[in-house]
Amino acid sequence: MINFLKKISFKQILFFLVCVLVVEFLLLKHTPFFWDAITKSSRASWIYANGLTEFIVPTEYNSGHPPLWISLLAIFWTIFEKALWSSRLLLLIVNVGVAWQIVLFCKTNFLKTVSAFAVFIVCLEPTFIAQTTNLNNDMLLLFFTFLGLNSLIKSRTIFFTLALVGLLLVNLRGVYIVVSIALIHVIYVRLKLIESRKLIYISYLIAVFSFAVFCYFQYEKLGWFLISQNENYNAHRQSVGVKQVLINSIVYVKSFLEYGRFIIAIILLPLLVKYIKDKTNRDVKIDRVAIAFFVLAFIFFIGMVPFSNPFGDRYFMVCYLLAIVLLVNLMAHYDVAKKTVVYAVMVVMFITGHFWIYPATLSQSWDSSLAYLNSYTVEAKMERFIDSSGIEPTEIGTRILLNAREFSEFKDISEADRYADFNINTNQFILLSNIDNQTKDDELNEIMTNWKLVQHYSQLGVFMSLYKRE
Repeated sequence: MINFLKKISFKQILFFLVCVLVVEFLLLKHTPFFWDAITKSSRASWIYANGLTEFIVPTEYNSGHPPLWISLLAIFWTIFEKALWSSRLLLLIVNVGVAWQIVLFCKTNFLKTVSAFAVFIVCLEPTFIAQTTNLNNDMLLLFFTFLGLNSLIKSRTIFFTLALVGLLLVNLRGVYIVVSIALIHVIYVRLKLIESRKLIYISYLIAVFSFAVFCYFQYEKLGWFLISQNENYNAHRQSVGVKQVLINSIVYVKSFLEYGRFIIAIILLPLLVKYIKDKTNRDVKIDRVAIAFFVLAFIFFIGMVPFSNPFGDRYFMVCYLLAIVLLVNLMAHYDVAKKTVVYAVMVVMFITGHFWIYPATLSQSWDSSLAYLNSYTVEAKMERFIDSSGIEPTEIGTRILLNAREFSEFKDISEADRYADFNINTNQFILLSNIDNQTKDDELNEIMTNWKLVQHYSQLGVFMSLYKRE
């Protein structure tokens, strides 16, 4: 069996991954937008409603991020129809592109003794799998990130330019990634890990010019750029004090250890220390992956930790994937005993990572594991109960995004079907869920202790509970 796995080619791996992604598309083609992706749908809906004549959305919707992903959604809706399946068709195409770039990166950077089958270990990373199902812009950002790294290593100027421009027009985090790639580029050239070609530096100029054009048009239309004047988003772009920096640092480290990823750190750290100390036994491929990992992790840290913007595990997805590639290489480099057992443990940790559910009082990156998919079944059960019990949604206060189904599911919601805003002082009923990260601990404790539980549904840790004031 092991000999058979060693004979598997990278092309066969890519073909299998594409087949899995197609099956995933068919199974989830009617699954709604979730969480932060709902805001992307609302902005794309504005572009779609304006007939693709405007791509800078008004301040009331605008968080400051560039509009590439939402524009692509609006274009797909125009070509096909405004539906969940067409949205997910776009995601499928992006997912296939990401799989292609990851396979290419592994093929280029795996040691010769590493089997192509190890790509599966990389692609089993929980947050990566979760994001292949989520209609957010993170997979498009990941595509351009790996396209950039692959093009840099291969010195392909046109693709490198495309990657940098794409990164800067998908999301503001793309700025951090472009800065990271530039720093990686400098280190690679200085250490002679890649060939130095002057033509490729033009890519940075083109990318910066493209981003400047976007900023100009956004400023011309809205009177601001990058830092949104929408108060809901502006509050997330403020600097914080020392105490919050320390808290953010802990959250940052926690992100790298969640959903079973702690197993990577446990195995990787001693091997990495050994490799760093052993200066006479180096490998170009290991050096390239390690430098990319540390530079990206460092730039993300200094770019996010000092600010108030809450960050999720998906923000650092590329670091998790690079860490796995680095680990696989180091295990091969030092010919670690019982590698098969180690890989099996990693697979188990990654799979069980989707079942990590924290207590309701702890915030969780719900879109960073497949656990969030359980919320749709629980939600359907709860709404059937509410409908059969005769309770009007307008009597129920909640922070669950049930009123956003105009954008999450493309459903029209009448005023009678809208839920009330959460207000513990005036609501007769409260609908709670651990999917909601906004309800404060004291509010949760007050409701769970002093209100009457009317109905409760849960599935694999995800719950919704309807409470009535006593």
